[in-house]
Amino acid sequence: MPAVTSVAESAVPAGGHVVVIAGTDHHPFDRLISWTNEWLGQHPGTAGGFFVQWGSASARPACPGARFLAVGELAELLDQADVIVCHGGPFTIAEAWARGRMPVVVPRLASLGEHVDDHQSEFCERFAALGRIALARTLPDFTRLLAEAAAEPARFRATSSGSEADQAVACLGGLVEELVSRHRRLSLIGTRMWSRHRRRTGGPPMPSPDPGPGASTARQAEPHDSAHCASPQL
Repeated sequence: MPAVTSVAESAVPAGGHVVVIAGTDHHPFDRLISWTNEWLGQHPGTAGGFFVQWGSASARPACPGARFLAVGELAELLDQADVIVCHGGPFTIAEAWARGRMPVVVPRLASLGEHVDDHQSEFCERFAALGRIALARTLPDFTRLLAEAAAEPARFRATSSGSEADQAVACLGGLVEELVSRHRRLSLIGTRMWSRHRRRTGGPPMPSPDPGPGASTARQAEPHDSAHCASPQL
């Protein structure tokens, strides 16, 4: 996670039953915050046991929380969490595993403007199939998993040994690298196809895409979730 000055609107609690992490990417993840608020609206008595880090989301949680957390605050919060709910960033998932937790994961979707592509969804599907994460694809999934977590948080404890956890983290890092390489290969293939078309038709050079406002920020933010999971990004 990059160095972030804490701007907590609520004091970080000494302990938390459920910690929700939206991450630090500049793309807003309002869906995760809204789903959490939906649960809290149906179970108002549970709000005191939640803490939400909402990042760039415009929606505010109906419980204690902070937009960003300093590294030490985040580590302490995760250490004390009974249940960790997070976006599909590899570092955040690995942090949950390191604490013996199987996280409830809501991957960001490019179609909803939550990320630049769908790599989170791709590798989350694979790790859900391996039983390494509890994947919430829809609001009903999310509601069911939170109900299970509230009733029996021990079900979301990871039971693997340290070596198995290390292997899973290494596998996750390799999978991320594979997905990133695939996107680069597809981009390169597209460039080569355009070059061959130019030679045949005498057409103009390949146009540069209009980056639009904030495009440089998007390129900088992408490694937050696309880098190897050993990278210190949330």
